[in-house]
Amino acid sequence: MEKIRVMISSTIKDLIAERDAVNKVFLEIPFIKLIGAEPLNDTALAGNSRIVTTSMAKSCDLYILILGNRFGFDVGNGKSATEIEFDAAIRADPTKILVFKKESPEEEPDEKQKMFIDKVSSFYNGYWRTSFLHTHDLQTYVKNAFSKWLKERASIGTNLTYLDHFVRLAKQISPEPHSQIYYKVTQNDVELEYVFFNRSHEIHFTREEIYKNFWGCFNELSNQFDRWLEDETGGSY
Repeated sequence: MEKIRVMISSTIKDLIAERDAVNKVFLEIPFIKLIGAEPLNDTALAGNSRIVTTSMAKSCDLYILILGNRFGFDVGNGKSATEIEFDAAIRADPTKILVFKKESPEEEPDEKQKMFIDKVSSFYNGYWRTSFLHTHDLQTYVKNAFSKWLKERASIGTNLTYLDHFVRLAKQISPEPHSQIYYKVTQNDVELEYVFFNRSHEIHFTREEIYKNFWGCFNELSNQFDRWLEDETGGSY
């Protein structure tokens, strides 16, 4: 049976206990294969570390990001190895990422890590971030999130592109409960049409926009819903 490939990504030295806790969650599941830097510690590969780990981030089925207070090693372009892995994962499939943040009441993240955390969990174009204090809490949150993710994936299958996921999610939201939703994918754009109150409303996103700012496009779609409703109801909805 083909296994689900799960990658755990984080700085390592400061999050040893947290990584171990998440590892133990998945080691109990026979159809899971853990990949990433840690499973490679007992072997050797004829390849560059950055290329190997980013390839894993792209190809994994589920990417789990654990954020601590350390930014880690700057690889030379202002980004850490963890951030580079995150960027690779989101470009491959924005819907396969789960984010967990360790809270440390007596310690603040360093400046670069603050910027990375803001990027990851931005309200506009980032991810829902689940915070935890203790490793046993982290294990519970990971189990719950994985169960929800697995149920959703079972219903949609695999081999979907970022564009497939965008259309799939866009069809699940609407400005009005009885809206009719239509879409068209062209060579360069995704065209969405929402028909409600006997009127048609359209919005277009380019493939490049969706690829570079997946969740930001959804935020813009939600903002457009608000504008359409204000136009239709005079702001009284």
